[in-house]
Amino acid sequence: MIRLAVLAALLLLAVWEWFSGPNKALYIAAVAGLFAFFSFRYGQGQDYLNYLSIFETIKPLQMLPNYFLYSFNKIDVGYFYLISFLKMLHVNFTVFIFIITGGSLLLIDRFIRKFSPLPLLSLAVFYAVYSITYMESGLRQLIALCLILGFALPEWHRGKKMRACLVILIAATMHMSVLLVLAVLPIFFFGEQKKEFGWKIKPMAIIFGIVLAGSAVINFVPLSPILTRIPGQVGSILNYYYTTSRSLSLPAIGNRLLFTAIACALAYRARERLSARDWFLFKLYLIGFVVYIAFMSIDLIASRTNVYFRIIEFALLPSLLYLNKDLGNKILPALAAFLLVISFIYVKDIRAVMQFGQYFSNNPLEYSYITIFDPAQIMEKRYIPVAFEPYMNQAAYGEFDFNEYYRKVLRKPSHNSPYLPY
Repeated sequence: MIRLAVLAALLLLAVWEWFSGPNKALYIAAVAGLFAFFSFRYGQGQDYLNYLSIFETIKPLQMLPNYFLYSFNKIDVGYFYLISFLKMLHVNFTVFIFIITGGSLLLIDRFIRKFSPLPLLSLAVFYAVYSITYMESGLRQLIALCLILGFALPEWHRGKKMRACLVILIAATMHMSVLLVLAVLPIFFFGEQKKEFGWKIKPMAIIFGIVLAGSAVINFVPLSPILTRIPGQVGSILNYYYTTSRSLSLPAIGNRLLFTAIACALAYRARERLSARDWFLFKLYLIGFVVYIAFMSIDLIASRTNVYFRIIEFALLPSLLYLNKDLGNKILPALAAFLLVISFIYVKDIRAVMQFGQYFSNNPLEYSYITIFDPAQIMEKRYIPVAFEPYMNQAAYGEFDFNEYYRKVLRKPSHNSPYLPY
């Protein structure tokens, strides 16, 4: 319920900003509120306990931990040594979450300030569409995403391309998927400031045909024999994603098509008023759509690579809406529909994380906000795998009685408790 209240507050602030203009004090207060909200949570999100268990098994840096001997060596090397360094400073997991949350919001703030004329609306879009997945779960990719948003894209746009490439390489040590951004950005070496690039029908039709052809090959031709021949960890990871996440989600494709159509319609109408900054984001956004279509039946690859381009929509779409404000009251239904859609996405994501996080309920109103001050409440809300027991004890957030916890869990209705037998 608290999450929905936060969403409602951000939406109201966004509507107020639409009519009254940006307010720096309100925006700073909203960012500070989100920092507290994400920092004090405990155990929520699909991967929170996974990250806790990984954190607790990594040795402090003074013990010279060997990444290649680490039992969780599927995580990227930069993330491994970041934790190792912080543990050398006696940082526990609670403080680690504070550091990651604060750093991420500062980088998101930097991106919003440089690319969005409506910062509160951008913050509301980020919270509704991306916070459940990244601020509460995918911490490694969150770090990579925020490095791209806060440093790489602004530096590239202002012509500091070598700096941007260096930041991308650093981000890749946190999540290898970010290397796709490095492969795509050179497209902008030529014609970066040419507005006519985006609306020539013949080149766009040719590009669209190539994309469809490539997508047909990737999604419907068996590629495992090729992927297994790629040397090293890259080939094994790609083949793992390719073989274990094959699914074609029509709702996901529809979601992507809807947001891309909204961006294209708004950008086309305001095409004469788009700044170089807007075109930069818009072209990146279209590239993200191409990436998604190319890998749409391979869920993990599509989502983890496309997000580096799609996530810019929390600045791009508010900017495009702002450029269409000359429509007056005619734009208000579009704004209302947009806020309704992102609210629906937020509720949908809550249901998804409750299902995959093995909560005892999938009612969004029952997705409780549990804090580090009363962590034992998580036992009443979701199944905690036995494998996490020693790491939760090591984290020293409270004195948990696992025997009592098991007794409580076993008394819950079996039809409402998707936990595994002990």
